Amino acid sequence: MGTLQRFDKLDKLVFKSISSKLYRSIGLILIGLVLSFAMVIISLTAFGMAHGSQNAAQRMGADIIVTPKGHGDDMEGILLTTKKSFFYMDRSVIDGIREVEGVETASPQTFLMTLESSCCDQPVQIIGIDMDSDFVVTPWIDKKYIRSLEEGALIAGSKVNVTSGTFKMFGKEYPVAATLDESGSSMDATVFVSRNLIGEIMENAQNAGQGVIAEVNSKDVSAVCVKVADKDKVSRVVAGLSRIDDVDIVTAESVSSKLFSGLKDTYIVYAVVIVLMVIISIFLLFIIHYITLNDRKKEVEILRTIGISRKKIAEFLMREVWWTAFPGALIGTAFGFLSFVVMLQLIEAATKIPFTAPYIGEEVAVVAVSFLLTTVLGPLCALFSIKKLCPENVYL
Repeated sequence: MGTLQRFDKLDKLVFKSISSKLYRSIGLILIGLVLSFAMVIISLTAFGMAHGSQNAAQRMGADIIVTPKGHGDDMEGILLTTKKSFFYMDRSVIDGIREVEGVETASPQTFLMTLESSCCDQPVQIIGIDMDSDFVVTPWIDKKYIRSLEEGALIAGSKVNVTSGTFKMFGKEYPVAATLDESGSSMDATVFVSRNLIGEIMENAQNAGQGVIAEVNSKDVSAVCVKVADKDKVSRVVAGLSRIDDVDIVTAESVSSKLFSGLKDTYIVYAVVIVLMVIISIFLLFIIHYITLNDRKKEVEILRTIGISRKKIAEFLMREVWWTAFPGALIGTAFGFLSFVVMLQLIEAATKIPFTAPYIGEEVAVVAVSFLLTTVLGPLCALFSIKKLCPENVYL
């Protein structure tokens, strides 16, 4: 009880000292607040980009994607960002692709893009997949839903608003068989349907007099996903496909290379920003504590003349520093996490690579580490000055 009372009295003296030097104390709190806020935001964003990149690489599924000439970059944009697009070529290209030596499976897809209008529950990209040959989307769908897809149901991306198990397009309610996990790419705002349903959708759109950006028929193909029989011979298959007229070739290797190259560059930038902020914060905290503690020599001498040991004076000064570091770290980490949650969609739009929210465990770890690091930074920066002022101090 005596020890607790002593700590209570000591804290009361600390708070009086902090309030008597209010502007200096607010400045120290703000340094910790800004540092912890930035660490939380940047770290959580980095985790989100890492997960999004991994998901996008896994979701691509195809070894090669064949698109109309001039639209290879558009295809990469669909895979790597939230960009939506549409482009078409005649389905006769499928036969040419299947004749290339080394091609195991060639599965066509057809893209429709809805207008920003009231045609649907929300503007979405519609991708028609060939149920007989698809190996890209269906592996991510539970087998029990594939039959539903064949019968006219939809598969919705993670960000498609599904109400009561249906999605409305062009005046008709379509049942939603399943919702895919978040990928961080444009696929999250995509509705997948069987290509057999494309004709019905276009007819409904025409009857409604609105809805899609380009007219499409059953012969139109946007992309052909290719699975190579021997993964070691992808380059040979690419060479064979390049002989087909008016097509672009997108390989999984090139997409992954761009994806992780962009991720690496972004990580470097974020790491440099955090390191610079920590260095600047250490410099500012060290200078501030050095100057202010040196100015308190007379205060320490007075406390010594009334019988207070240097050890207790050092404890008092260290507590004072801790009580200016703790609130800044607490407010900064809390505000950083809340800001990340509130601005999640804005962050997703701002990042140039696929992005998905970090796991709960990662969020907890980032907040905890940021809080602890910022909290101990102030006392560590003040330690030199306190030891110099109170040379008999035994606390490290």
